[in-house]
Order: sequence, then structure tokens, then C-alpha cells
Amino acid sequence: MRVVVIGAGATGLGVAWDLTLRGIDVTVVEARELGAGTSGRFHGLLHSGGRYLVTDPSAAKECYSENMLLRRIACDAVVATGGYFVKKFGDDSTFESRWLSQAEELGVPTHPVKVAELVDELPMLTRDVQRAHWVPDGVLEGFTMLSMLVQAIESRGSRLFDHTKAIRLRLDGDRVSGVEVEGVGGYRVLECDAVVNTAGPWAGIVARDWGLDIKVQPSYGLMLIFANRRMNKVVNRLKPPGDGDIFVPHREVVILGTTDVAQGLPDAPEPRRAEAIRLMELGAELVPDLGSWRVLRGFTGVRPLYEPSGVTGDSRTVSRDFAVLDHGETDGLNGAFSVLGGKWTTFRLMGEALGERLAKALNVDSPSLSREVAIERRHVRSVPSAPKARGALLCECEQVYEADLDESTATSQMQRRFDTWFAMGPCQGTFCAHRVLGRERAVGFADELSSLRREREHGLNAVGWGASARLIALEQSIAAQSLGEDAR
Repeated sequence: MRVVVIGAGATGLGVAWDLTLRGIDVTVVEARELGAGTSGRFHGLLHSGGRYLVTDPSAAKECYSENMLLRRIACDAVVATGGYFVKKFGDDSTFESRWLSQAEELGVPTHPVKVAELVDELPMLTRDVQRAHWVPDGVLEGFTMLSMLVQAIESRGSRLFDHTKAIRLRLDGDRVSGVEVEGVGGYRVLECDAVVNTAGPWAGIVARDWGLDIKVQPSYGLMLIFANRRMNKVVNRLKPPGDGDIFVPHREVVILGTTDVAQGLPDAPEPRRAEAIRLMELGAELVPDLGSWRVLRGFTGVRPLYEPSGVTGDSRTVSRDFAVLDHGETDGLNGAFSVLGGKWTTFRLMGEALGERLAKALNVDSPSLSREVAIERRHVRSVPSAPKARGALLCECEQVYEADLDESTATSQMQRRFDTWFAMGPCQGTFCAHRVLGRERAVGFADELSSLRREREHGLNAVGWGASARLIALEQSIAAQSLGEDAR
């Protein structure tokens, strides 16, 4: 049995992992870099379900169940921070009552926290807090999880081809027989018994290439990264999900999110300063001195919301649940499937659900094992206890040495960045980008450096005030005067 999965984000890799564990031969094709879409552009929250208890109870229940499971089977990518839902004076008390009632009904654990204790732990919070409740929120390190999934599926014989685009299906009558792809390895035909569309925001475009109509609603969100980890817990506003109402600690930073704007195209737009300023104002309702925090950069991600009717109105009202479609049943295209919607937190569940549907349709009798088999981290960055033995220090912000790059199993510079975190720290690549990318002076060095600088600048320009404005000027000065790049 051979299956081709189109899209190597969390959903696609979750599907590949479930199918691989069933003994199915899987090939994943990704048109861009691993993590280039939604999965590499989220705020890092491992959902407890608390955010959706009232507005989307089905998604809430799934999130809590998967949260608990991922802590066991993928612990290297999970940080169990815990979180708080905070009600301010004047916020709707009836929503709090419904929230607590739903938590009890769905089995999501909560417990009240004394306001004085909360303020002692998080003194930056507003003194307008009336009540607070603890929930088992956490942090999911997305790039670590993606890397772990790739290593897991490849260690069991499945394959991933990035920078490889699926261009058309091959059919034998009304049944899928192969996928024609083109990319860095040239044109090839991947013969298969089934194909799975897990292209996220691009799922509607992939379906259209198959002659199908799927109602995917892309919705982008802006998030802001602050340079210091001033919180060690996730903090949510206790009200219906809205803009600027959640803070997530992630590694050495804190992320504030997020907006929710329906759009027609699947690509993430550039962050806009006006939106960033508005997000700062909303975040200041929970953290009054937020304006004094150093903003590292802004970034956007696109949610692949699925609305079967195609009528969305406000994208906040679209469920965060997921759907598995068997196009043999719905459209007469046997062997074709799509997995739509969902959350990062529920990627494994989506893979299991697709696996069950595909196994039934293609008479595969092997069960899902993804609830039991651990996803392990095979490459762990060494601690530079003897810095001289690690070679030159290339990135001061994240303490990345030459040996860290040599030990990385990544096949691209972008993946090396995710492995080591170079250019992710306070200087945003100003001092380290040319050192890292110029180590080997490989063909395309100038293009890679320019691409990285532009990507970092987009996030900086959206928050171009205070320290960020000074960093932009410094980066441009260094590029023009010291490195001889064109002045901008």
C-alpha cells in the first residue's frame, strides 16, 4: 500500500506518522520549506481547551485530550507551563459562569487562583483583575515537533521531499494511481494507491487541481514577539476569543496574539504597523506597561478554516474543529482524501482520523498506533561546556557555535535556523546572518542572505519604534557600510 501526502505541515506529518505506523509506504511532498505555512507561524500554545470551552466545545474537548497525550508521547517538544484565564472588573460574569460549567461538563480541569497570589507571581498584570482560574495550558515548540516527526517517519522508511510541488493526479478510471510532482529533483511520477490533501490554507487550490470544490477560508492573524520572557505562564483573557487577549511564553520570549481576519488568498500577508499598534493597545488592557517592553518583531500566520457551507461572515465564528473528507464517497474520486481545519494541538488526532477513514476505504486492517508510540528527538543541541571545542561563536544572542551547525541534520539553511535558532534573537540576524550563511561561501550565498534579511525586516518594520527602529537603522548601516550591500 502506497500513499502520497501533499503538504508537510503539522497535519501532513501527523497523517504520515499514523499511516507509517500502520505499515503503509508514505511519501510526503512539500512545495516549500518544512514549516513555511501555518505550522511555522503560530503562537506556540498547546491548548488546554480553555479558549474554546464556550464558543467551540468540540474543539475544546479534543484539545484537552491531545494536550495530555502529547505530554506523554512527545515530551521533548512540550513545555507544561500551565496557564491562567483572567477576568477583569467589568468583564461579563455570565461568560465566566458558562465557561466554568462547560469546563466541568467536558472534563477540562480548572481551579480558582487567589488574585493576590496571581499578582505576586505575575506583577506585570493589571490590578483590575477580579478573578482568575488555572488551566493546563502549555507550550508546543512547533519547529522541534516538526523535526521530530520528520525523523520519526523517515526512520521507519517513509520519505519527505521538500521544494517539490504536486502538479496533477494520475487516474486509472475513477481511482487515483499516482501523483505527478516537480521540484529540486526534477519531474517524477509517484505511483500510489491513495493521495491525501493536507495543504492547509492551500487545500482549496489543491482540490481545484483535482477538479473538486472545497470551501477553505484562509484567515490571517498577527502576533508580536517581545524580547524578554517576562511571564512563565500562559495568560488568557476570560472572555470570548478576541484580538490581543493571550500571552504565551516561548523559549526566551513572550508572544502576544492574535488577530483574526478573513482573506481570499492562502499566503500570509506582511505584518502591518497599524495592526501592531492596535494589538499593543489591546494587550495593555492586561499588561498596562506593555509599551515599555521591547518588541522584537511582528509576524503573521494563516489559519486554514473549513466551513462546509462556504458562508463565513466573521471568521471568529468558524469552528476550529477539523474534517476528514473521502472524495470517493463525496465526489467519486476513489483514493483521494482531504484533511481540513483543526489546530496544531490536534495534529495527531487528525492523522489518526484520516488513517481510520483511509484504512476502511482501502481495506487496510492495521490499527492506529500513534497513541502509544513515542515521537523522540534524535538530535539534541550540545551544551558548549568547552566553547573552544565548539569552533567560532557565530550567533551571540542564541549562543550558536560552528559545531552546532555541523551537528544539525537539516538539509537547508532555513531548517538549520530552526534547529539552532540563529537570527531569532534580539539582533534579528544583524550580526550573525552573514557569518552563518557565509561559512561555506556556497553558490547562492548572496541570495540566501538577502532573503533572510528581507524576512527579518518585514517583521521589524511593523514594530519600527523604540529599540526596533534603532535596530533597523543599525542593520541597514552594517549591511551597506561593512558588508558592501546596496543601501536601502
